[in-house]
Amino acid sequence: MTSKTLSKWSSSNMGMACTHAISGFGYGVALACGRNTEAGSMTALSFKERSPSRWEKHQKQISYYLLLVAAVCFLLLCCTTGFEHGQTLYEVNLSLLLGLTPLYLPFILYWGLRRTKVDMRRKQCHVRNLRGTSTLGLSTVIVSDLVGTMTKRRMRVSEIFVDMALLSVDNLGVSAQSPRFIELIQASVLCNDAVICPGNIGVPKMQKDMYGNILDIALLKFGLIILPNIDLLRQDHEKVANKHYTSEDKVQVTVHRTRDADGQLKLILLMKGHCDVVIRRCSTFAIRDEELPLDEQLQEIILSLADGLLEAGRHVRAFAYKELSDELEFRRFSQVNTGLEGGEYKYRDYLAVDTYSLRFLGMIATYNPPRSTIPKAMDRCRAAGIKLIVVTQRKPKMAKALALDVGILPAASDPFQAPTKRMPYVADVVDMSVYADEKPQHQRRHIEHLLLNHRDLVCAGTSTDQLHWIADACRRLGAVVSVIGGTLHDTPAMRSSHVGVARYGCAVMCEASADLILLDSSFATLVSVVGDSRLLFENLKKALAYCLATNTCNLLVYCSFFLLGIPLHIHIMDELILAILVNLVPALTLIYEPPEENLMQQMPKVYDDFLLNSRLFFVSHILVGTIEAAAVFMTYFVFMADKGFLPRTLLDLHIAWNDDMLDDITDSFGQEWSSEARQQLECQVSSICLMAITAMQCTNLVLTKTGRANLLAHGFRNWRLLLAVLYLILICVLLCIMDSTVCLRLEGTNELHFGHFLWTNWPFMVLLVLLESTRRYFLRLFPDSWLELVTMY
Repeated sequence: MTSKTLSKWSSSNMGMACTHAISGFGYGVALACGRNTEAGSMTALSFKERSPSRWEKHQKQISYYLLLVAAVCFLLLCCTTGFEHGQTLYEVNLSLLLGLTPLYLPFILYWGLRRTKVDMRRKQCHVRNLRGTSTLGLSTVIVSDLVGTMTKRRMRVSEIFVDMALLSVDNLGVSAQSPRFIELIQASVLCNDAVICPGNIGVPKMQKDMYGNILDIALLKFGLIILPNIDLLRQDHEKVANKHYTSEDKVQVTVHRTRDADGQLKLILLMKGHCDVVIRRCSTFAIRDEELPLDEQLQEIILSLADGLLEAGRHVRAFAYKELSDELEFRRFSQVNTGLEGGEYKYRDYLAVDTYSLRFLGMIATYNPPRSTIPKAMDRCRAAGIKLIVVTQRKPKMAKALALDVGILPAASDPFQAPTKRMPYVADVVDMSVYADEKPQHQRRHIEHLLLNHRDLVCAGTSTDQLHWIADACRRLGAVVSVIGGTLHDTPAMRSSHVGVARYGCAVMCEASADLILLDSSFATLVSVVGDSRLLFENLKKALAYCLATNTCNLLVYCSFFLLGIPLHIHIMDELILAILVNLVPALTLIYEPPEENLMQQMPKVYDDFLLNSRLFFVSHILVGTIEAAAVFMTYFVFMADKGFLPRTLLDLHIAWNDDMLDDITDSFGQEWSSEARQQLECQVSSICLMAITAMQCTNLVLTKTGRANLLAHGFRNWRLLLAVLYLILICVLLCIMDSTVCLRLEGTNELHFGHFLWTNWPFMVLLVLLESTRRYFLRLFPDSWLELVTMY
């Protein structure tokens, strides 16, 4: 092997023989072994540990919160150990532990992820990993390929070069009937691996299903329009040898057996490939009825025309023709199919064919049109503060043309100029092949400089290693990276990213490494589901703010029991009802809340990525929780005063209240209360306190719909939340009718009246509405003020 480059994979001069000995022994030269091979390096990179996801970060936050709650409750339990009536004290501590423990949190998170997965599926994005639905919304960099994700992957023939004339497919006219034109189209159909799938009888020509690569399919469909019968043409020109197109030699060669005008058998060789490769193997060029020598001047003209088509974003394929007149070749290919139907020996002798001294037929240019949704998706991506890096193996000129087509580069600007204030989102085209000869550490340094110095990037001529280094550099610089891939070579970069996104129909290894799969292979679909992921994060915080509001009431009830001695505590069964029926079930409806503002016009909240933050605790525990606790205490004191216990009488009464041996406890008016009567009164207190919390949570549920927007302007499109409001009202009504869960063994304990309860609680409901509405009004009036820094969670 001789090479001018440092990479063995970039060498153009390499000779390989048989790679294994069938019997006996053999000699060989090992170019690389193990991880030094391309397959070895890709395997090592593909099995690296994935980057931590957003879900894991949230799990740590929740774990810290649970440890803090457990530590506080254990400390309080230790402090209260040794008091009289230990059973009651243990029950109060256990009730506090259940009240502060977020039993609802795993269900809310799972339900939110599942709901977002369903929404993404409706938008043609299949979720393989639920954690990816949360991490995607935090993406600050998207690394995408150019061809396939931003184009339709459905080529069509656009221009044809024949008879030294460049013809547009839209204006063929009489030129389509010329013999040279027909000969070129026949060559494009015969030297073609695409086939029409069975079961297309009676289907219109342009709607027939075909199997093959997109370029061969485009040539075959165009041949269906021009030629009268493709099946008959292929039958008359039986293919006896085929060398498939590869990226190394960039040509496809086929040999066909047919008959001339006299009925004699003859063999023809057809070649299709890159123009510069094909034209070096040609010696003549057919123009109309004469065959001219293909001199250097004519070659330069054709190559310059091909370069112009490449700069316009066209895929150009040149075609050449030759008749095989050698007697040895004729005898060899005439016996190719004798007794060997199919199998590896059908096309066994194509390497022995002389593929030089061909006749140049012409060129066919195909166009891969961009998806119509890509320009709008680009604008949304840039408005959302997401850096876009587009990678492709195409040459810089063609990458530039494709980037212009899909809208990455503005049509009226030079992509090689630096961004200006007038056009701040101009991307830059970078030829990554100029760094291919440098050492890996130098290439990484260049990549980091490019990422820091450019807003968006279009990387042309990108190798597998460079794609992985781009994703790794973005991650090391602190970005949250999402990588779109579809081939085995994209797998290392997808493994290095936070979110791996695969196109539909990709390689098996690529699909196994992906978190999301784009069923329509469109970049616009990924940008669309980024908004769904961001909405999930916002709604999760709303649900948590709603649920955590009851913690203040639990804490104050606990403090009043131990510090003031008031005989008030929330029973364990009531805590479970509060956590599951009052908090969990209505909170799930907040997951379906539509966005109150355009989330795709906000910067990614990388430095504020906390489900449980100080602002959320302040709003839920201080602003809302204090009012809810005041409503509960007011309801309790009013109800107890109505039964004869004024507030001063309740102080330091908690020990005696729970003593079953005492039957002579007197209220404020001298009336004695027995142990059974106190139990009945305690059941009524338990019910009315639970009603008060439920009523305040019903008000809080409606207010939590928005974080900044006006409720009336935001609307009530979430019908699930309206059902949850009716559900909470129904719970309050049932608590007036039914006995408390802790008093089912008693009779006649419930003497509550809904009107009396509502008269006690409505001032606090109004106060909560006024306070939260005023806070939202000032948030809208003074954005980025201290109020937003303190209360906007």
